[in-house]
Amino acid sequence: MKPKMKTSMMTIIAVIAGLVLLGACAEPAPVDTAKRDANPDKYNRDRELCRAQVNDNMRTRRNVDESRRDVFTAPINSYGQTGLNTEMDAYSDTRRFDRTMESCMEARGWAQPQKSWWQKIGS
Repeated sequence: MKPKMKTSMMTIIAVIAGLVLLGACAEPAPVDTAKRDANPDKYNRDRELCRAQVNDNMRTRRNVDESRRDVFTAPINSYGQTGLNTEMDAYSDTRRFDRTMESCMEARGWAQPQKSWWQKIGS
């Protein structure tokens, strides 16, 4: 490849990378709270319905996970176990609960605040 052509390709790649990074820094659109403020009773009622639905779903999922773990593990495999499995399950449940709750509220017409990708990491 010619040095001039190589330099122009590197410039194009740098520009594209810069545009991608600039787009990632954009703030998410603010949530319109006017609807929520206009009818707080309906919002609270929908939130409680979603919470009950999600809690029921999470309880069922946890029972299935525990039953599967009981069936497929031998007692000898549990020797020396730490609380890491329990902590990982709790973390996973929290994330799953939040995602399911958001999708339930969105299905009922309540827009949820959007987080940037870097705010979603680890939460």
